[in-house]
Amino acid sequence: MKPLCQVFALCGLLVVATVALAASEPAAERNSAGVTLLEQGKLNPAIAEFQKALAADPGYFPARLNLAFAYEKAGRVEDAISAYREAIDAQPGNFFAHNNLGVLYDKKGKHEAAVAELEKALAIEPGNSLASKNLDNSKINLAAMKQRDSLIDKAEKEAQAKPNDPRAAYNLARLYAHYNNKELALQWLNKAIKQGYNDLAYVKVDPAFSNLREDRDFELLLLRK
Repeated sequence: MKPLCQVFALCGLLVVATVALAASEPAAERNSAGVTLLEQGKLNPAIAEFQKALAADPGYFPARLNLAFAYEKAGRVEDAISAYREAIDAQPGNFFAHNNLGVLYDKKGKHEAAVAELEKALAIEPGNSLASKNLDNSKINLAAMKQRDSLIDKAEKEAQAKPNDPRAAYNLARLYAHYNNKELALQWLNKAIKQGYNDLAYVKVDPAFSNLREDRDFELLLLRK
């Protein structure tokens, strides 16, 4: 999911946060300094300023939300998730915290949690185009995840029911490869070969293994046959 408007919406809040919601002068000053640094792309110094703002006034909400956003920009996803949760605890009705937390959950593959957060964001701001688009994308990702799990579950059951069938093992290997699970793809491909699967010419061109084609372990596995 790529919420292209997300950054701009939250930056708009960052710019006005100090003026609109200042609770204490030291916290507001640190928050303002952090906003300036963040806009300059100086992420770690900005994070430090937001942390100082919260140390001066733990209840100063703009710094708490800004800290979460700065963590997100810095790629510190787990810190950002924790910070957005804290922001929501402080202000359950904050649209930005719910929307951005939903975006991060979706990127982490936690699509059900993402949908829940984005639905809360839309309940706060019905009709918001950013949250609506993000929610649609998360629902698509959730459906794809459920389809993946269903296909793998079916193939696993078939492989268990036919423990000596190389085709069943090969089909499961193909699925794992398709969904970028290298370890299990190679494990089941190795099992299929040991059980007698011998069409290695096809394995080399099978589209399901395209993401492993240049992988050294994949190459060695075919050479050992």
